[in-house]
Amino acid sequence: MGKNIIISIGRQFGAGGRRIGKALAEALNFDYYDNELITATAKECGLDPEFFKKADEKSEKNYFLQQIEEYISGGFFTNSLLSNDQLFKLQSDTIRKLAEEKPCVIVGRCSDYVLRDNPYCISIFLHSSDEDRIERIKKRMEGVSDDEITDMMKLADKRRAHYYNFYSNKTWGMSSTYTLSVDVSALGEKQTIDFLLAFIKQKAHQLGVDL
Repeated sequence: MGKNIIISIGRQFGAGGRRIGKALAEALNFDYYDNELITATAKECGLDPEFFKKADEKSEKNYFLQQIEEYISGGFFTNSLLSNDQLFKLQSDTIRKLAEEKPCVIVGRCSDYVLRDNPYCISIFLHSSDEDRIERIKKRMEGVSDDEITDMMKLADKRRAHYYNFYSNKTWGMSSTYTLSVDVSALGEKQTIDFLLAFIKQKAHQLGVDL
């Protein structure tokens, strides 16, 4: 196993996980994988990325019900003969392969659990106050009310938690699950990035890797 530092980021919806993850990757000169991981997995397996997009961070049970609903309503039904568990396994294989190749930042996809036996994986969970999350989401989505955003946050977090808990048998968002759990509201996004960079470099140094 190579000494590639892997930063795995779990996050609440609207906590800034994508922007923070990209900023960390850029500052450390690491590869970055979020939606890109879907494309990488599909390319590796020779499958349509749409299969992975539909299953993205959804458990087997939720995905199956979604497919049935779409079939009944006359929508697209995946007849790829691949279950969501199989898609998760393929994606996990891709995560392990990428971790072997070079240092990178991976957002979501149970990457911390997939790499649980990798001593060079630093897992981080990002959360934030509801008020900050609402304001952050408002900047991305115009004309959406606070109540609508709150409902979106609850649904997205519920799906992420169900997916993570289903596949990892651990608890999504619980601080003891991760190397570090950070409230982005405490310092703000920019200073949180600075704090995380310092933490990652110190942790990597302990692991015998200088960044």
